[in-house]
Amino acid sequence: MSRSKNPYPEFLIDEASGIKVADIRCQIWFEGYKNGKEDRQVIKIVSRFQNDMVVVFDERGEQIPEYQGQYEEVKESILTDAPPEAVFAHGFTDFGKLDEVPREQW
Repeated sequence: MSRSKNPYPEFLIDEASGIKVADIRCQIWFEGYKNGKEDRQVIKIVSRFQNDMVVVFDERGEQIPEYQGQYEEVKESILTDAPPEAVFAHGFTDFGKLDEVPREQW
């Protein structure tokens, strides 16, 4: 689960049939959260350094503190919340440019 903290489970088990069914409350809550994100910072650049610290920037170049920290602690929420066009990197090259990597290798 991302840092969105959706209080509803994605699925429920129907007591009568034992079948796993989607919990519509989860989807409704998520849609409301997604719509409310319009004024939130959107992840644009994610950089992981050799010491496993992660720094995240939005489209204005401002840091997004809630996604920053040790790689293992922030990895899941970043991969969940980062849009497809986000740039992932392993620090910088010797020439000061982002050392871009595919999202899957980050």
